Amino acid sequence: MEIEVKDHGEHKIIQVSGEVDLYNVSELKKALFSITDGANPSVVVDMQYVNYMDSSGIGALVAGQKKMKAHNGKFALMNIHDDVLNILKLATLDKFFKIYESDDELI
Repeated sequence: MEIEVKDHGEHKIIQVSGEVDLYNVSELKKALFSITDGANPSVVVDMQYVNYMDSSGIGALVAGQKKMKAHNGKFALMNIHDDVLNILKLATLDKFFKIYESDDELI
């Protein structure tokens, strides 16, 4: 898994590539928690290149969402691969997260 952080207006974009699972989820958590510390008003996780995510990865995203909410910030997902989106839908987490189809939707 690779993680790259970039700016897009008021948003911090965390671009994740590869598989997110129990063996590497700590890298994602570290990136999320360093950015969701309240200094950034909006964090968006770009998942265009994530083709697999297990429950530990989903747990990391939920924790990031809760941390941003505690700091009155916004948290969203973007460019979700169909396989990962189906997992989120099964858990009804597609209603929990704000989901953008592309970065064109970011204001």
